[in-house]
Amino acid sequence: MISTTCQHIDSEPNYACECSRVVVWADSTPLASADIAADRASVTLQFAVTPGHLPRDARLDLLEAVFGLLGDQPSRTVRATIPLGDCDLLAGLTRHLTDVRTRAAGATCLIDART
Repeated sequence: MISTTCQHIDSEPNYACECSRVVVWADSTPLASADIAADRASVTLQFAVTPGHLPRDARLDLLEAVFGLLGDQPSRTVRATIPLGDCDLLAGLTRHLTDVRTRAAGATCLIDART
């Protein structure tokens, strides 16, 4: 069974940012996670996925939880990092974002976009 948890992460007192972590679990094993830092103008997303085969809905559940947390805010700049070659995460992100630009950096895919 897949479950999703979300936790608020305390940020520095002088940093006007909402920070959260979303984790997708199977039993007691974390499968994938996303760290989210958002303010009024921008959102930073950092995705991590455990190596190997994941249940079919793990990535979809992760993306739905992340964008559910972000809600319906006015258009903001988005910077995201995903594992290079993770086509499912990339495809899911492009369904939620506009003006998507990608580039590789080592084993990571960097994404610049708008909500």
